[in-house]
Order: sequence, then C-alpha cells, then structure tokens
Amino acid sequence: MNDTMIREAQERLQAEIDPITRIRLDPQKAGLLEALAVFDRCEVEPLRKPGLLAVYMLLDAAFSRHCGPLELDDPGLNRRILDGDYLYSLYIQYALKCKEEALLRGLAPFVKKVQISRALGRSGSVQLAAAFEQALTGQKEAK
Repeated sequence: MNDTMIREAQERLQAEIDPITRIRLDPQKAGLLEALAVFDRCEVEPLRKPGLLAVYMLLDAAFSRHCGPLELDDPGLNRRILDGDYLYSLYIQYALKCKEEALLRGLAPFVKKVQISRALGRSGSVQLAAAFEQALTGQKEAK
C-alpha cells in the first residue's frame, strides 16, 4: 500500500514538473515512510494522504537542492539554487492545488527558519516529518 502511494505521488509530481527543468525527483524512501507514519499518527483521511505526501516530497526536494556549501567556483551551484527555488515555488502551488492552505500556514514558520538558518551559513539537519506532524496536529486542534 505504501509503495503504491509513494509511486503514485512521485508520478503525479513528475507530471507537474516542467520538462524543460530536467528535474527528476529521487526521494529517500525512509523519509517518505516516516512521513506516512506521521500522517497515520495524525489520523489524516486516506484520500488526503497522496496529496500530502506529494507536498512533503516537493518541500524535501527543495530543501535538498538548497543544501550544501555555497562555493562560488562550484559549477553546479546555480543549478542547485534555481532547482531549489523552482521546487519551493511548486511546493506552494501544489499545496494550494490540493487545498492545503492550513498546512502551508502551519509549515511557514518552520520553512522560514530553515531558509534563514541556511542564509546565515548554518547547515543543520531538517526535521521535515516533525514539522509536518506539528502542523497537522495544530490543524486537528483547531477543528
């Protein structure tokens, strides 16, 4: 079941990515399984899970592209930055398409902290699953 949902989310997202970008998503399965476990703990409705997983994949991919040293002589630096920016933009668009405005609001402080931290040259691990859990728990409490 999880493998099918992961594959379908990945295929759905790949269709959303403009082919001219040549961006291929290659998420880590362990992270996706962790996200699905978070969705289960937060009692996310089954029909909502594929969209949430796709949103998770996009944000994770954007963070992955933006990580690493900012060496001006790195020939892949421009590509990494542009890919990350594109994926971050697509994350927002796709979340809105899936009607996940509340999730975007819940994740915004976390995303901004990561962006500021990286802009200041600090590269730490990103606890994306924990951020999703906190945002989803906040939604549940607001209802």
